[in-house]
Amino acid sequence: PAKLERIAIGRLSALGDIVHTLPAFQALRRARPQARISWIAEPAGAALLALVPGIDEVVVLDLKSPRGAAARLAALLAFLRRRRGSFDVLLDFQGLIKSALLGFLLGGRRLGFSRGNARAPLAALFYSRRAAPFPEERHVIFKNLHLLSLLGIAAAGVEYPRRDWPPSPRLAAWMEREGLDGGWTVLNVGGNWSSKLLSAEQWRAVAAGLGPEQAPVLLWGNEREQQVAREVARASGARLAPFLEFADLVAFIARARRVVSGDTLALHLADMVGTPSLGVFGPSSPERNGSLLPASRALCHRQPCGFCYRRSCDTMTCLRSIAAEEILAAARNVDAQRDRNAD
Repeated sequence: PAKLERIAIGRLSALGDIVHTLPAFQALRRARPQARISWIAEPAGAALLALVPGIDEVVVLDLKSPRGAAARLAALLAFLRRRRGSFDVLLDFQGLIKSALLGFLLGGRRLGFSRGNARAPLAALFYSRRAAPFPEERHVIFKNLHLLSLLGIAAAGVEYPRRDWPPSPRLAAWMEREGLDGGWTVLNVGGNWSSKLLSAEQWRAVAAGLGPEQAPVLLWGNEREQQVAREVARASGARLAPFLEFADLVAFIARARRVVSGDTLALHLADMVGTPSLGVFGPSSPERNGSLLPASRALCHRQPCGFCYRRSCDTMTCLRSIAAEEILAAARNVDAQRDRNAD
């Protein structure tokens, strides 16, 4: 019998970027149905990937252990001893030195982006083969699909892995208590970059402007975000969602009428499950990171500094200049487009 092809995907971290890599995985799975496909990820990404159908193995690599650098190095060396030679080919979708070097140390062929497309240009030195240059202004999903050209795979379109997302008994009970049976609006106040976050005042005005008939529900992910969400809920009358694990987060977004969010995980999960969204963009480009759904919209005030992709900013002019009424008008436009698509 022919030897089973063992393929590894290297996209270790950044949850939104992991979601943006899923269409490339799906195209790879369709083109290589008999291959054993593994995905190497850090713990948070691994928890999300555990929900994705079609991945044969999620390999957890913890490079951020709080026990110190020596412990992290020991864990990495143990990982390499255990996994070296496990893969025939590794696709590095991350483009960092750490992900490229990891592929080099694991052995096998390493396929990656061109020097100009890798996030760290020196990462390209560790690849066996590099993809042809790709326009960086295009959407990152298409950039990820482009990497598959090194395996002779040309995807016909953007497709995510599909499955049902039933709410857990806990989430279902909360929705019943809140009287949520469909049509709510998800407002995601969180995000891992401070430069992507609307202010509490902006969120308060948006939630109040939507009104109770739109059933705005505030999502949060950590204690700081919960504090903001509570403040907005008190001032606007919006509901405060409970803390949601990944499976329930996706289930809740999948049942929403629309999602309003910055360029972060909730926005990209909405694309994955087909829920129209309004993406509010500041330091990142909506053309590169926004929704690809026809009913979705993006709102952006481009500044002279352009799309800086800085994680923090002293002025936040790009986001602070966006008025709540602009967000509300764009959200209504999402609804109107969704209704037109449904006719």
